[in-house]
Amino acid sequence: MVNCILFDLDGTLIDTLTDITNAMNRTFLSFGLPPQPLSVYRKLIGGGSKNMVETLVPEGLDKQRIFAHYLLEYEQHSLVETRPYPGVHQALRQFQQMGLKLVVVTNKHHHQAVSLLTKLFPDIHFHAVQGVVEDMPKKPHPQMALTALAQTACRAQKCLFVGDTATDMKTAQAAGISSVYVSWGYGALSGSAEMPDGRSADFTITNISQLADLVQASKDKEGRNMKTIAGDEGGFNKAAMAEQLLPVIQSYLVADEQDKFNEQGAALLLGQLIYFIEKDLPLEFILPGFPCKSPNDVDKSFSVMPDYGEVRAIERLDEFAGRLNGLYAPGCRVTILSDGTTFSDIVCVAEEDKEAYKAALRKLTVTENICWADLSSLLEPGKSNAAALSCQAKRKALVNLVAPGPRAFEKFVAKVQGDSEQAGVHDKLCSYLYHDIHLERFSEGDRDTYLESISEKAYQMMYRGRALSYGIEQAFPHHIRLSVHQYDNAGPKFTFALTDHQQKSISPWHTVPVRLLNGQYLQLPHSLAKEKLLAKVTLGEHNWLYLEVPASEFSDYGYQVIKGPKFGLKISAPAGKGYEIFSADLLQQLSEEFGFVVLSQAGFEQQDQLVDFCQAFGDIYQWQFGPVHVVKPEENPDGFVHSIEKTPLHWDLSMLPAGDKYVEQNPWFAASTFMLYCKTPPAAGEGQTTLVDSRMALKIAGQEKVNLWRETEITYETKMTYFGGVPRAYPLVFEHPKTGEDIFRYQEGSELEMQKFLLSSDSLSGQALEDLIADVNAIAYDERCLVAHEWQAGDLVIIDNYYTLHGRLAMSEKSMSRELWRVQCFN
Repeated sequence: MVNCILFDLDGTLIDTLTDITNAMNRTFLSFGLPPQPLSVYRKLIGGGSKNMVETLVPEGLDKQRIFAHYLLEYEQHSLVETRPYPGVHQALRQFQQMGLKLVVVTNKHHHQAVSLLTKLFPDIHFHAVQGVVEDMPKKPHPQMALTALAQTACRAQKCLFVGDTATDMKTAQAAGISSVYVSWGYGALSGSAEMPDGRSADFTITNISQLADLVQASKDKEGRNMKTIAGDEGGFNKAAMAEQLLPVIQSYLVADEQDKFNEQGAALLLGQLIYFIEKDLPLEFILPGFPCKSPNDVDKSFSVMPDYGEVRAIERLDEFAGRLNGLYAPGCRVTILSDGTTFSDIVCVAEEDKEAYKAALRKLTVTENICWADLSSLLEPGKSNAAALSCQAKRKALVNLVAPGPRAFEKFVAKVQGDSEQAGVHDKLCSYLYHDIHLERFSEGDRDTYLESISEKAYQMMYRGRALSYGIEQAFPHHIRLSVHQYDNAGPKFTFALTDHQQKSISPWHTVPVRLLNGQYLQLPHSLAKEKLLAKVTLGEHNWLYLEVPASEFSDYGYQVIKGPKFGLKISAPAGKGYEIFSADLLQQLSEEFGFVVLSQAGFEQQDQLVDFCQAFGDIYQWQFGPVHVVKPEENPDGFVHSIEKTPLHWDLSMLPAGDKYVEQNPWFAASTFMLYCKTPPAAGEGQTTLVDSRMALKIAGQEKVNLWRETEITYETKMTYFGGVPRAYPLVFEHPKTGEDIFRYQEGSELEMQKFLLSSDSLSGQALEDLIADVNAIAYDERCLVAHEWQAGDLVIIDNYYTLHGRLAMSEKSMSRELWRVQCFN
């Protein structure tokens, strides 16, 4: 189901062409330039007014001054002829009543767009408006759409992008959003649905009323009367497929100040893509990176071990590959050439630290789209046992690939010194080594000797870097080269953005991850990060990330990730302090992001105190026994909840009666958050609450299995103890009601005589169902997903009921006094 619609503005929602034409022509006349007919502006309007000035004003004139004049002229006369298209206002009201999120993404200046929307649609709430602003690329680059979408918490796959020009269709494709072409705007050609550049949209409509049908329809439903770009009855269009992939790839690149992707790089990349497409092979990319951590833990990094910054960067590479997989059936693989051996001795990283970083990085990462390689991969088959070579021998073998003769290094240095451009590269490397790594702490002797060693190291970096590039070209001759270093993207190397909204080349091994108060992440050099108000979060013995906090007193608390990379956050109060300073909003955010939050020794003495605390998290579900469910073993239990037996994995409020008033309003109603407070803990080592990381479970399952689970409904049946009701059916992969994100929805079966919990399926039976359940159980109980929380008296656990499953391990008679208080909230 679509939950968000992104609209272009000019030519889609409102007809602005006459006012734009008149304002531009009045401006031209003021500067002695000839006015242009309406037809000229119709062709240019999709690119924005600045593009009109750039295109129509001759070289040699002050285009910036002319553009500024136009902005003033248009602002004063923007509503003379401008009107909403017929039916648009009524349709927006309808979408608003349906609960859809409405967004506008336009190449009109931002303040102009906001002003027009406010005046023309005063009763419509737009969840985000993104017009042209400084330092943000315009459509068809997808950043404007993705920035606006981030404000709605909606997934691109659950959105429609509605526009009237090829610019809009390209933007939608690059952002991974289904495109809707409207025939009443400025991009139409003789009423045809075919776009001016030959591209096709996913859908076409001739009347705004048809958009409501698309909102309810799947892509295969009647109404999709435009051909997909992937192919048609005439066969598979390889060049068209490659062109469709281009904007997606570009959206993940860091643009240089003198970027040449559109001029040169796109053509080169197109040819590389067609190589794989013609052979029906998976797309292959290679990224040399993730070598080792900067040893400068004062100014740059946390430590020599990976942190959450590396995890986020690899997840972004996985997302990149996933986006391409969704467009290109053979798929995509990214090879990360991760081995610090080439330069580790130069940057003073110990071999054991480099190897520990390398091993930890692979253990932390769960992805089906990424392969790993190292320096040994470049030396085979030249060295039959390359992996067994010492690091020094590997480096020697690497440089011998390009310069095996005597005095090769000295000859290389002389060549660099005689080339002004290369000499400049050497000087930059010297500065990098001197200021970024701070090697002086490792050096001996006087300053002059040290500076000489820096110069020597810079030459060595250039020398080995040349050999590394050659080795990659030989070992991966057809792979598309991604890089963490800044290039102009003319090719063959393209600078990949390892973080969201990245404006320059940034690597997580030279920075630390910082979570801002608004939930966004930045990668900052450690010295800059420490200028913010932060609290440090650890994972085991390692520094993991920083949380930006509202006030300095938050930094006095302890913060620990319970399971890497980011499942469960334990917060510990300093002596004599409570948790009053933590707002419900902040704790809600953290529980959604980490799955659950543990407040150690929260110290509620009465149930009413817990209820008062929970009220800020939403409405509290009221049972016949009140808002607090006391979970404690009974002598004669009627179900596993009040026994000492294991409680199967489930999510809260999943088996409410069909006649429950909330279920009648929403058949898939459930708690959004629930709290467990430990009044009395069980005996040590038993009665732990089990928590499953839904997001990690789906990563382990892989996209093919997730797609299958999304279509597989399981029916759950139990006597339901205090619930009452009838069997309920749910798909294994469920859509988060707010974000649209895939979530894992599963309830574990039980054959206990006191309470059987039976699973069946209309689409599967017998061995097929048994195999499916066995697979699901294996993933749910995978050690990478599962946390067994050992209860301590006074623990309060705030659990997100969408991103987790939970249960309980069995207990013995020693734990009969175990008592938890549970409160369920929904919003």
